[in-house]
Amino acid sequence: MFSPQLEFEPTSQNLPFLNHANRKLSLFDVEAFLSSHYQGTPYDPIGDGSKQDKTHFRPISLAKTQEAHILQIRPNMPTAVGGIQWLSMGVAAQSSFVPFYAGAIKTPKEYQKADGKYSPDKAYWVYKLAGVLVDPHYLQLGSKLSATQSTLRTWFQQHFKQTDKETKNLSGSELEVALTDANFAAAKKGLKEYRSLISDLVTSSTDFSPLNFKQDINL
Repeated sequence: MFSPQLEFEPTSQNLPFLNHANRKLSLFDVEAFLSSHYQGTPYDPIGDGSKQDKTHFRPISLAKTQEAHILQIRPNMPTAVGGIQWLSMGVAAQSSFVPFYAGAIKTPKEYQKADGKYSPDKAYWVYKLAGVLVDPHYLQLGSKLSATQSTLRTWFQQHFKQTDKETKNLSGSELEVALTDANFAAAKKGLKEYRSLISDLVTSSTDFSPLNFKQDINL
């Protein structure tokens, strides 16, 4: 992903110990890495490779992934604003990285305490449910998931840039409250879009039921 000019296979006997990226890595590069399941290769578990190839290597983004996160530090900004945790609940390939400012003083209730039992009011299970619904029919429904991820990626970028601007001259408790509100707004937007996606996926999935019947118009 980061040094495509180097030519070797994962099965090669002579692999470089270290690779240098051919560019400065962006936030999106890290998101793509943490979301990787070997897309575009025979080793993608949901790709076109053979059964042996698709189960040969462990993907980074697995169905059992609990969360993935990116810790971004912007050293030219105040600590409270400069630190952002981009948090993806569940499987990164099927979730979205939501930005949370480090200077906040509260956490959205949907992100507090989740266990191994499905709960529709918990962020982990909202994002996880979307992936569970897409999994059986990835070719047919994957585009709906990708569209939602793309929409949120754009919205989150605009949201935290706007928050940066609005909090530029704030400090102390005013800054803490503003950053907390920004975090809550980001969390709310992500969950709203994914709940809308889930509604669409459930509706679309009914067409794939083996109990469906289509009458032959020639009869």
